[in-house]
Amino acid sequence: MPHIYSNACVFLKENLVSQLKKPLSLRGSTKPLTDSVLTSSALLMLALPYTAQADTRSTQTDEQVITQLEGVSVDGQKPEQGSNPNAAKNAPYKINKSGNNKFTEPLLNVSKTITVVGKEQLEDANTTALRDLMRTQPGITLGTGEGGNAQGDRFIIRGFDARGDIFVDGMRDPGVTTREIFSTEQVEIAKGPSSTFAGRGTTGGAVNSVSKKPQASNFAKAGLTLGDDKRVTLDANRAVNEKLNLRANLMAQDSDIAGRDEIFDKRYGASLAADYQVNDQISVLVDYYHLRTDGMPDRGIPWDTYTNQPAKVDRNNFYGIVGRDFQETGADVFTATVDTKLSENTSINSKTRAGKTSNNYIVSTPSNWTARDASSPTPLTDASTMTNRASTAGFTNKFIGNATQITHEVHTGEVEHHIAAGFELSQEKVTNQGYVLNTYDASTNPNGIPAPNLNVLHPNNHTNAPGIKGRSADTSKVKADVHSFYVMDTAKLTKEWEVFGGLRHDMFKIKRQAREGTYDRNSDSQDKTSFVNGHAGIVYKPAENGSVYASISTSSNLPGEMFDAGGVDYGGITPASAALKKPEKNQSLELGTKWDLANGNLGLTAAAFQTNKKNKIEVTGPRESQVISQTGAVRLRGIEVAVSGNVNPKLSVSGGAVLMNSKITDSADPNSLGKDLANVAEQSASVQAKYQATPKLSFGGSVIHTGEIKAGTFAATAVSPYTGEGLKLNASNRLDLMAEYKINKQLTAQLNIKNSTDETIYEALYRSSAPFVYVAPGRTTNVSLTYDF
Repeated sequence: MPHIYSNACVFLKENLVSQLKKPLSLRGSTKPLTDSVLTSSALLMLALPYTAQADTRSTQTDEQVITQLEGVSVDGQKPEQGSNPNAAKNAPYKINKSGNNKFTEPLLNVSKTITVVGKEQLEDANTTALRDLMRTQPGITLGTGEGGNAQGDRFIIRGFDARGDIFVDGMRDPGVTTREIFSTEQVEIAKGPSSTFAGRGTTGGAVNSVSKKPQASNFAKAGLTLGDDKRVTLDANRAVNEKLNLRANLMAQDSDIAGRDEIFDKRYGASLAADYQVNDQISVLVDYYHLRTDGMPDRGIPWDTYTNQPAKVDRNNFYGIVGRDFQETGADVFTATVDTKLSENTSINSKTRAGKTSNNYIVSTPSNWTARDASSPTPLTDASTMTNRASTAGFTNKFIGNATQITHEVHTGEVEHHIAAGFELSQEKVTNQGYVLNTYDASTNPNGIPAPNLNVLHPNNHTNAPGIKGRSADTSKVKADVHSFYVMDTAKLTKEWEVFGGLRHDMFKIKRQAREGTYDRNSDSQDKTSFVNGHAGIVYKPAENGSVYASISTSSNLPGEMFDAGGVDYGGITPASAALKKPEKNQSLELGTKWDLANGNLGLTAAAFQTNKKNKIEVTGPRESQVISQTGAVRLRGIEVAVSGNVNPKLSVSGGAVLMNSKITDSADPNSLGKDLANVAEQSASVQAKYQATPKLSFGGSVIHTGEIKAGTFAATAVSPYTGEGLKLNASNRLDLMAEYKINKQLTAQLNIKNSTDETIYEALYRSSAPFVYVAPGRTTNVSLTYDF
């Protein structure tokens, strides 16, 4: 049946690839692409079983047979094809190794809290987007897309914004957009400043998604999900011969968001990778990643400043405009990696990446209803209305970069050194050209349409509203160049003691033009900064399966490092902030321990940490006479514990708990001194478990607790003008359920019910004169079928 595979490949090339090459439409139909993805996936599903069987018989060598025999685990069970190579063989929830080559040691011996979630755990939870995963992790909260920063993935790790600290395979993933995980092997969340490893930022931590790589075996896995989400996936791997391995991942999704009227989320993606062993010393890995999303952006419901609570409206209420509001994002990224083994102890890894991301949207923001002032506060009634308020953006980010590292092992006397040194070069060009709406203005647009007033309790989101008149004449541009050099060494002094350290030098050059083609001295700005950061520490191993460590690490935040931001408060650059010339400085102290138990199948970690930030840029004073200064300082202390792996052969668990306490220790605003850090849940915990009841039946779920979250920008100073009380979100709890049944050796059915009790959960609060809150999805039910070829 080889002709079936050939025909499928021809169809895929002529239909799906041609669709992927088409430009991203602003409001065009996505159905042709959906049909191509689904049809191509179906053909490949039919073809791969035959080709896999034929090729296994015809190309398998004696060496490959030996390799397979060596891959059998000690209990006689052969590792599942396509499983995570970084995970423990018998405990897929326990990840032993980072996918970032800067971490040269197993995670057990890394002196940093790193939470790693593998693809098996993601599949059990039916997690499909990075945002879905992050909302379940302790110590992490979500941010809003308002206040001068883009609508997209915004995560707050250990109290600090990390929207610019997202990485893919160890390289920074530029742009604020929406991220999928259909081609992800594992997600790594490194807590605390990581400048030696990651460069600028990373005050609270960094997120690294590790891509699925080609493997030396033939397998294919197809997935179909029905319910609130409609989704189809294909993960196919082919070992062409001893030198060449190929892997393809395809995905299409069309989802409704439970508990939210009119909100939908469509995604289409493809990831193609080839790994070629040139000779015994050199291997080349090339991969291409493509993603398109089309959805209705949602900023939740208004905040009632009269009662200082989320407005008592139906959770399903949507305050946008159907047919006008939209969000379309895209990513096309090509990466080439060359690994060269110079000797038994020395190797070079060089990764080059070029790509483009986009994020276009019109989004409506819930506002206050009419007649609101301190002298006559108006409660919410059937007659209350709000004026529709729309924001637009059209971000395009083009980038190119190279990361090259040499790794060397050497013995000096009795000391064993693991040295990693390298450089990173990158350039990003970001443009933002929003949209002009046909909004009525007596002098400039008398034929326009007035912004509609929406009833707060019963919003008519199909009402007549100003549509798109065209693209804005003003296009802002940002160009940033980063040159970095680093060296790290882990020295094993004895069997029990290790010391480590590293230094990194970054040169950061940025130029921002507020309006392309013109110069505005009040808006245009540029800066060039160099800075050095590092880490150091010590590890004591009382036993081979345990470690106790102490570490210190630093990082820096620069004015303008958040390219999506127009305001200083959210990391944007202005002439005033560029004139300050000093980066914000971050320092982390951590004392922790890690243990591998149950024959290496269960990992336990615990750590106490403190993060200090100084030189924080603050904006004080009224809008017409604002003052920008570097006077802010904050201290955050906490404890984090975690568990991952198999408690016994039947029970898999992964989870943790975080307790944090923060304090503003210095500020130009007297009202901020002594206050808590904004947008932090001081108590949070989650646990995911799966119990293998019989060889065919397993069940489990997740429990997620998020503590109270106080509102503000830097300090939690946002208060109600009527009650004088601080703005805050109450603590929330969520229960997810799952069950899985293996129908036969190839076909598996899985049921997932997220937020099974249908709790109304408010997960982010934006402070302003018109606050609003994000609403988490309600009860979401899906049934998935997976077929292993």
